Amino acid sequence: EQRVRQFWEDGVLIVENLLDEAEVETLRKRAEWVASGQASHISKGQLQVEPRVSKGELQADTYADSLRKMSHLAFHDEVFQTHARNPKVLGVIESLLGPDLKLYQDQLFMKPPKVGSRQRYHQDMPLGFTIDPPDMVTCWAALDDSTEENGCLRMLPGTHRFGIIDKSKWEEYEQRALAGDLPEERPLVMRSGSCSFHHGLILHSSQPNLSE
Repeated sequence: EQRVRQFWEDGVLIVENLLDEAEVETLRKRAEWVASGQASHISKGQLQVEPRVSKGELQADTYADSLRKMSHLAFHDEVFQTHARNPKVLGVIESLLGPDLKLYQDQLFMKPPKVGSRQRYHQDMPLGFTIDPPDMVTCWAALDDSTEENGCLRMLPGTHRFGIIDKSKWEEYEQRALAGDLPEERPLVMRSGSCSFHHGLILHSSQPNLSE
């Protein structure tokens, strides 16, 4: 109950080691296979190349290492659908939202070495979701260790309680973050297998991947 209250106060909750090593390895291998472009049931439209790579400004060693993200895998792939239905994940979300859960979207952020780019400050819900009441929870599962060097998520706790925030305000937070003037920013450093659960209205971003 205390952790549920903390989620509604902060808009984010981390559950360490929610997925075991076997679950993480299954997802990692499947992700690498899909990212190789060999999965015929996943369309190219679901695989997004890093913007600067697609413009020819940067080069990646492989096609997989050029990808920014892969989307809607759980709607087409049995391994990712199994993950989306994982009772451990759903148990946490049900404790936050109650039963009768619906999956609206899934994404796998690749954040490849050297070319993985920053994601600017934003709220998820205004970018394509109309939900009433406006309570959406994302489970972000780390398949690799997520560190400040390789571009972990960064949250602004409590901002979900402000409702939908004007995008001009998003940009103000973004500029403060770039200037190093955002002390309330919380980096989500997580080990593989850990999951963060965040509200669809919390402001969040991520840094570029500066690691190898």
